[in-house]
Amino acid sequence: MDIYRKLAEAIERKEGVSLVTIIEIASAEERHRELIGRKLLVWMNGQTESEFPLLAEVKTAVLQCVNEAFAKRKSKTYVIETREMRMECYVDVFLPPLRLIIAGAGHVAVPIVEIAKLVGFDVTVIDDRAEYAMKENFPAADEVICQPFLDFFAEAKTDKSTYVLLVTRGHKHDVMILPSLFDKEVAYIGMIGSKRRISGVFSQLKQEYPNADFDRIYAPIGLDIGAQTPEEIAVSIIGEVLKVKNEKSGISLREKIPYFIAREEEEQHE
Repeated sequence: MDIYRKLAEAIERKEGVSLVTIIEIASAEERHRELIGRKLLVWMNGQTESEFPLLAEVKTAVLQCVNEAFAKRKSKTYVIETREMRMECYVDVFLPPLRLIIAGAGHVAVPIVEIAKLVGFDVTVIDDRAEYAMKENFPAADEVICQPFLDFFAEAKTDKSTYVLLVTRGHKHDVMILPSLFDKEVAYIGMIGSKRRISGVFSQLKQEYPNADFDRIYAPIGLDIGAQTPEEIAVSIIGEVLKVKNEKSGISLREKIPYFIAREEEEQHE
């Protein structure tokens, strides 16, 4: 099995995959040390391809490490201990670009696409109006799709690397789209609109979906930076998306200066 060929093919297909390399083993048995340098591939869906047979106990531990690396989107060395050995392995993660789905191809979507591409997202724009959902309107987008919103989101495959923005032209479209997302695995759902519009959407949907988790919906969408123009609104929205992705507070770095100064003073007195 050519493990590097399979890795290259997975990356080409934009599949989330990790290359695990055993870099050290402490064991009384020589046969275990023969595994040093061996490699295996682990996909995000749990599929594995290995150069060597894996004990069930070791495989379970490796998968736990890989899942953590996937979640943190970061390559790392892990230590695995079993009854028979202590093993160090390096988990090298290869993840596809985060995907941003923008529902609504109006004027606000244009700068959102541009900024999202600058920070590394694969961007899909979806609208049900042919005159708006045109590639020439969004040259930087990876996909521009003209399709009814309901049909698109009913079929859309999403996961923890998918971010969804609802910047549609009216609340009726949000009411139509959101139920399709309630049971989908996504990292972020944001919805544009005034407080009145959002309140109307939530009130209508809560009657039919009382158990849905409305707290996971970021509405009104974006950070509070006083955005007025489409470009400013786009900065506000992508700023919030990055805040969620990176699990940060979104506060001004200036607010953290006293903390850093205090830490430096503590270190100087140690």
